[in-house]
Amino acid sequence: MIYAPLSKPTIVTSNITAVETKDFSLTCQATGQIHAYQWFINRVAPAGSRIQLSPDKRTLTVSRLTRRDNKGPYECEIRNPFYSNRSDPFTLDVAYGPDIATIDHISDQFATGINVTLSCVADSNPPAQFTWLQNGKSVNNSASFSIITSLNHIGNYTCIATNSFTGLTRTANKTLMIYAPVSKPTIVTSNITAVETKDFSLTCQATGQIHTYQWFINGVAPAGSRIQLSPDKRTLTLSRLTRRDNKGPYECEIRNQFYSNRSDPFTLDVAYGPDIATIDHISDQFTTGINVTLSCVADSNPPAQFTWLQNGKSVNNSASFSIITSLNHIGNYTCIATNSFTGLTRTANKTLMIYAPLSKPTIVTSNNTAVETKDFSMTCNATGQIHAYQWFINGVAPDGRRIQLSPDRRTLTLSSLTRFDNKGPFVCEIENPLFRNRSDPFPLNVTYGPDIATIVRSAGVYPTGVNITLSCVADSNPPAQFTWLQNGQSVSNSAIFSVISSLNHAGTYTCIASNSFTGMTRTATKNIIIYGEYLDWATNFVLGFLFPWYERNRHKIFCLVP
Repeated sequence: MIYAPLSKPTIVTSNITAVETKDFSLTCQATGQIHAYQWFINRVAPAGSRIQLSPDKRTLTVSRLTRRDNKGPYECEIRNPFYSNRSDPFTLDVAYGPDIATIDHISDQFATGINVTLSCVADSNPPAQFTWLQNGKSVNNSASFSIITSLNHIGNYTCIATNSFTGLTRTANKTLMIYAPVSKPTIVTSNITAVETKDFSLTCQATGQIHTYQWFINGVAPAGSRIQLSPDKRTLTLSRLTRRDNKGPYECEIRNQFYSNRSDPFTLDVAYGPDIATIDHISDQFTTGINVTLSCVADSNPPAQFTWLQNGKSVNNSASFSIITSLNHIGNYTCIATNSFTGLTRTANKTLMIYAPLSKPTIVTSNNTAVETKDFSMTCNATGQIHAYQWFINGVAPDGRRIQLSPDRRTLTLSSLTRFDNKGPFVCEIENPLFRNRSDPFPLNVTYGPDIATIVRSAGVYPTGVNITLSCVADSNPPAQFTWLQNGQSVSNSAIFSVISSLNHAGTYTCIASNSFTGMTRTATKNIIIYGEYLDWATNFVLGFLFPWYERNRHKIFCLVP
């Protein structure tokens, strides 16, 4: 048997690539007179449960490859009785992975304008091919890439690691949050005006990436049973406001991981009132022509709007106003205090009485004449604002059981007048709180009589030719009017009358005393005898005895009989 030299064998693999977990075969390929095949791994005969040789030892199979398997070099050797030859060494390169993909440990949150590098690693042979997705869209095809952060970079980043030899793909995810500076917040109120007793809310209004809201009152976190915060702390509510509530300032602050900003301060201005309206303490009574100022006050925020009514009619729209008093200003004044923000109204009332000077009163009597035994009334007659009447007799208040005053004291009545009643003078006075005036004095002149009429200082017998004077008296006020009758015929209308006696003058003389005011009449009677010069001795004796005057003058007397 003749043997030629053997050609150099080559190692041929079952797959182009050795892939982890798969079986991988190496076949020693050669031509010639080959009697035997021999394998060497690192120049040592192969051994191990996962290394299998074909029956002719031409093929070496590594089952279930791992990345830690002996990489060799692998060599195959061919032989015959005279020759041998070895292949070039073959290094086993097991493809594996990628294993778990990992994005380098970086923060999840960044401010805008920051240079951020995203890097992905995944153990793989050959090295993995990388693809980056942002929110599902491809943004890069390398293991790492850099961005200058902006709000556009917010989202979920996915690293896809791929090994085309193993057919495996691994992913890793990272969510980036990019924060821009937050705008300045503003405080928005639930109502235009904060009103006492009502709830009032302040809401922190802002845009941007806000994580938290925080409130400050005078720079301190709010506290108190009447202060409530919404679950997100965006809204602060003050329940049942009072005018004494902390006015602040109130500020709201917004924050995210990188930025914060505060609102302008808000000062709480609680509208309240008006409380009790009060008219300044001034007198209720004035004389005419006085400058009087009416002022109304009512605690209120904002200050109350005022309206003044006089007897129900509007007269002024300010807190105070002045008048020059006249009788037109008498009446009820109402101050109306209003707060358009609270919707409350309060009122106060004051009655003004304006007094003009009183005119002089006059005394008016019930009858033209005061008559004895009759009642007599005097009435104080006056016009104006009279509150009281007062009487004076000789400057003293009247007193006595026969003096009566009407309920309003305007009329004074003297009952059953007598001539001895106090003649006064009587004066009536009128008054009001600011003025008084008196009447002229009124003297009481009681008319009476005539009382008993009396014929005085006259004889009953006269001779002819003498002067006879007849006088009649009767107490009377005013003085009585007299009438003389001779034998029923009127002969005189005076208290005294004289005649030169003649026989015609003999007879019955009647004095009639009359008072036209009292309506009374009184009479007196006198018989007058007129005689001639010659009488018998008996008649002369009788006449001389009865009438001494006759005895002294009988030489003048004529006979009464023819």
